[in-house]
Amino acid sequence: MWSLAGVIGMMALLLGFLFWGPLSAGARQWSATPTSLWTTVFTDTFDAPAAVWTVTDNVNGTYQWGIAQYTVGLDTIQLIEHGLWAAGGGTVGQMQSWPTDTYTNSMTTWAIAGPFTPTQRVWDMQLSLAAYNAVASGDALFVGLSDDGVHFQGITLTVSTLALQPISWSTRAYSNSAAVWIGLQFTSDAQDVAAGPMVDNVTLAFNYGAHLYFPLVRRDPTPVPTPTSVPQRLYFDGFDTPFTGWYTGPALRYNKWCRYGDIDCHEGWEVVATMSYLNGNYRIEVPLTWHGNEDGLVDTWFVWPALAAPLPESYYPLPRRYCIEARGVFANFLDEDYQPWWGHWGIVFGANERMSEIYSFQVNANHDAAVLHHHNYIFPGNRQPLGGGIDINVEIPIVPWSNGDMADLLPTHEYNTLKVVVDGDWMAMYANNRLLNYVYITNMPRERIGLIGGSWEVTPIDLQFDYFRYEPNCGSAQ
Repeated sequence: MWSLAGVIGMMALLLGFLFWGPLSAGARQWSATPTSLWTTVFTDTFDAPAAVWTVTDNVNGTYQWGIAQYTVGLDTIQLIEHGLWAAGGGTVGQMQSWPTDTYTNSMTTWAIAGPFTPTQRVWDMQLSLAAYNAVASGDALFVGLSDDGVHFQGITLTVSTLALQPISWSTRAYSNSAAVWIGLQFTSDAQDVAAGPMVDNVTLAFNYGAHLYFPLVRRDPTPVPTPTSVPQRLYFDGFDTPFTGWYTGPALRYNKWCRYGDIDCHEGWEVVATMSYLNGNYRIEVPLTWHGNEDGLVDTWFVWPALAAPLPESYYPLPRRYCIEARGVFANFLDEDYQPWWGHWGIVFGANERMSEIYSFQVNANHDAAVLHHHNYIFPGNRQPLGGGIDINVEIPIVPWSNGDMADLLPTHEYNTLKVVVDGDWMAMYANNRLLNYVYITNMPRERIGLIGGSWEVTPIDLQFDYFRYEPNCGSAQ
């Protein structure tokens, strides 16, 4: 696989030959130098109190966030660590021990750190930590970021576990802010109690992007003609490291539904998908829906997150001709063909900057392929109201779904490789190296490209992508 540094280095060398000719004897040859994509701006291991945290509560200072000990087992060795415990501070909490003691009912406690100010433009921010989320039903840990220290966006965790879990929240929502705050909130209802969340190793990182420094060389007075250069992959991500800039974290959607007629009704923001890196793959997970299965707790029908590839802004608008290729698999196929039923994924080969007008080439677990235009797309997708109403997420088929007639070409349980070649107003679609169709598309936006995938009805869905490749000014469409 090509690393980012390798690709940038090859770009610099090729550009030196293309624009200046061969290097003269004695000329200095420089290589391209990328800066680090991610810069850590704050880390707290809670081995000692840090003045950066402001702690508040609603129970008169009796229970609140505070530093406490916990143990980590490594085979027969028990290590003593320190973390921030939601019931480890306050007049009562500081006298307790985790995890034998508990928080109290009807409490809310905040721990807020910041502000942290970027030194230059930030393309993305990532908050990561580790947590034991020992909570009773109805209680929750919230982890988020804010651009004013008051209004936070992030992840709400309600599933209880005594295993130390890695958590990350990555968002572009604050990339133009002058500062950012970290927020940890724990809330309990009026019923059962438990030990409460224990948080450790909180880290905030800014993505400042990458810079290229090309060589300045003296042109040879009699340059030797050079052969036509081979098109290079200017962007290739094998997802071998979790810091390449793709979005990680939850996809939230406001749902309102009742499980049994007018009984057991729910309304509010729900996590309907989660994006992450896993074992050299980029992953989109859609959890089990409540429809038709009492074990499902979330309304996850019709969820299809569209993720923009983290190309530098200098790549846009895209050239007249470019190629995109990706390789993906349905990782939870359950040993049955056509499962997950109507699970789908594909390449976003054209979109506007807001990702509200999206053009994609997709395949599904039912051996179908299609070219689609999602009009008025709203992340993370939703079913178009069949009875009219708000005109959102309208799926306009450019090449309709193929009705399951490609079982030999598009196996459900194996990796499939998709490729799109855009050449002016023409688009060619390939699946596993076979040309499927040419399509004429006018007025397609060229401000973003990326990946899309998720569910129509039956869930869960576990999509995993092995790589994503973008090649500007690519060669033959064949």
